[in-house]
Amino acid sequence: MSATALHSSLCISSSQSQSQSSSPSSSQQQLSFHLATKPKSLLQNHPLYPSTHANLSLQIQEKIIFLEIMGIESGKVLSLNPSLHSAPLHYIHSIISFLRSKGIRHKDLPRIFGMCPKLLTADIKTDIDPVFNFLSQDLKVPEHNFRRVINKCPRLLVSSVRDQLKPALFFLQRLGFKDLEALAYQDSILLVSSVENTLIPKLKYLEGIGLSRDEALVMRMYHGFEAIELANVAVT
Repeated sequence: MSATALHSSLCISSSQSQSQSSSPSSSQQQLSFHLATKPKSLLQNHPLYPSTHANLSLQIQEKIIFLEIMGIESGKVLSLNPSLHSAPLHYIHSIISFLRSKGIRHKDLPRIFGMCPKLLTADIKTDIDPVFNFLSQDLKVPEHNFRRVINKCPRLLVSSVRDQLKPALFFLQRLGFKDLEALAYQDSILLVSSVENTLIPKLKYLEGIGLSRDEALVMRMYHGFEAIELANVAVT
């Protein structure tokens, strides 16, 4: 059973940015090169750069330049993830290396980190690796397709398997969504949507305007939430 309609109402579009592809070791060499050659004026003009150069630690300077080299808006990710200020640069490299080992390419990283800044300081063992296990074991996604699924919905990488992904999958399966392939490759936005705050309220709303549960499910799957808004106008 397809979840196309529910997906169409929740899916958010994001512009993709490209970055230069390189291995973790070459990235470190590239960073060292740019630290030595990047004009000071560029760093001083950065919105996070304070008026007094001495107030900005070398660690933060290196981080800003490294993120900008990758094509990531450093001001945005540093403001949305304060933990990044104290995270060592080598830890960020380890996360990049791990993602690459799962098939994610360097050119994918700016968009992924831009959408999910907290990923830059996530714990590989307890936060990130369980997501790939979930894809493999619960959604039956082969390893060579990890990249396809993650690029479709980067938010999977910052969603708790225990508290979000598995409960959402269980809820959707109880509703009748049995097509794991569709959930993985087309409608993965459903898996990162709150069951209590998004999925259940929308279903109750449809039932509240007079649709039976089966009719509500059909509308959600085949017509999307755009149809819900039209229905709302009609009844008002």
